[in-house]
Amino acid sequence: MTSKLEPALFAAYMAILVWAPLPFASNRIWGGALLALLVFSTLSGWLLLFMSGRARINAKVWRRARAPLALLVLVQLWVFLQLIPIPRSIVEALSPQAYAWHIKEGWLSLSLDREYGKYYLLRGCAFTTGFFLTIALVNTHDRVKTLLQVLVFSGTFQAAYGAFMVLSGLELGFFVEKYVGQGVATGTFVNRNHLAGYLVMCLSAGIGLLLSQLATESSPNWKERIRRWLRLLLSSKIRLRIYLAVMVIALVLTRARMGNIAFFTALGLAGAIALYTGRRFSARVVAFLASLFLVDMVILGKWFGFDKLLQRLEQTNPGSEARVWSNEYTLDYIRQFPLTGSGGGSFYGIFPNFQAPNLQGFHVHAHNDYLEFAAELGLPATAALIAFVALALHSAYEVQRRRHTPLYKGAAFAVTMSIVWAALHSTTDFNLQIPANALTFVTILALAFISRDLPRPRTPNPPAGGVNH
Repeated sequence: MTSKLEPALFAAYMAILVWAPLPFASNRIWGGALLALLVFSTLSGWLLLFMSGRARINAKVWRRARAPLALLVLVQLWVFLQLIPIPRSIVEALSPQAYAWHIKEGWLSLSLDREYGKYYLLRGCAFTTGFFLTIALVNTHDRVKTLLQVLVFSGTFQAAYGAFMVLSGLELGFFVEKYVGQGVATGTFVNRNHLAGYLVMCLSAGIGLLLSQLATESSPNWKERIRRWLRLLLSSKIRLRIYLAVMVIALVLTRARMGNIAFFTALGLAGAIALYTGRRFSARVVAFLASLFLVDMVILGKWFGFDKLLQRLEQTNPGSEARVWSNEYTLDYIRQFPLTGSGGGSFYGIFPNFQAPNLQGFHVHAHNDYLEFAAELGLPATAALIAFVALALHSAYEVQRRRHTPLYKGAAFAVTMSIVWAALHSTTDFNLQIPANALTFVTILALAFISRDLPRPRTPNPPAGGVNH
């Protein structure tokens, strides 16, 4: 028996997803700690209901999601083990460099920054909990739709706010005047690249949602096709199309080079997979994706500074980009801690030991998520994170190939597009080190496993001989 409190927990988690990007993307210690508190409180409420028999989890979805959840749990367990003092001889055997850099006597930890490592573990547990809560709470067809709608709402708000601040000249962030990123859209984020990453994930959700609402039956002639497109323009779907346009405008206004490149690449690859797996409505998919390219970027983008973004791209020289050539120093860093890493959250303190004199500035993060995870957690833990994402990508592909429920296929499209975006954008930035983006990412990835096994919604009058997929 499901409790009436369980829908309230679902609503609470949706509110958390909207809140996460607001206070500087929760990328402050107080913001990250508050985000963790909100997520853990929601989990506590669900566990109380579960233990009393008033909440349950879909058995098929749970069986599918156990392996990826276990990978996330194992990574958090590894971060915890990095923090525990162990005999010096074990540290010397597992991480000679960490042993050489420790200055205290007695037992040592594999982490070279235990204090910040505790906060890193807190955030990691919050993201893992977010993945679990999505699996547990998004347990119906309607809730999958609601989750996608919430992400569209949050992304549209960030886009409208960020664009307004640029076009109006007010340049406010989260209740304070922006001290970086003036002249470009940042929303309530600090870094324009991280707003760009968040917008791409919300665009993925919106595009998947709109794809799921396109007509699936074939049109007998061109007149009927024209009628359907006219009905689409006059229906509530046009509002969703406008929200997508607003987010694309803001994405252009961020002037984020890789953010925009990753968006179009992810859109193209995810669209290609949708065409390959959904043969019966491929023409509509082509028309819709073409409208995103042509209408949004050529027309709207040009009005809102697409030419300036192109100018930035033309002036880009990888050889002079510090975020690119600094990677060789991060690789030197990784070579010293290949197995165990230097400790979760320790990059900012360890990297200066490898930073060349000609690389100026203080680097809190590597401009490459892959390298930062490898440097802090070690190669085995990084491989576990990659395996987690790979499982989600495979499951999303299977949803698009095997299932016929439009919403589930749309959710799988959102997962695929988000993964392709992250795979590309992570080569030049650190979106997944930002709490709001990391929580949103794992929430979207959870949809791959949910959509694969949730039952198809019941129809009032199913057709005779219909098959439930």
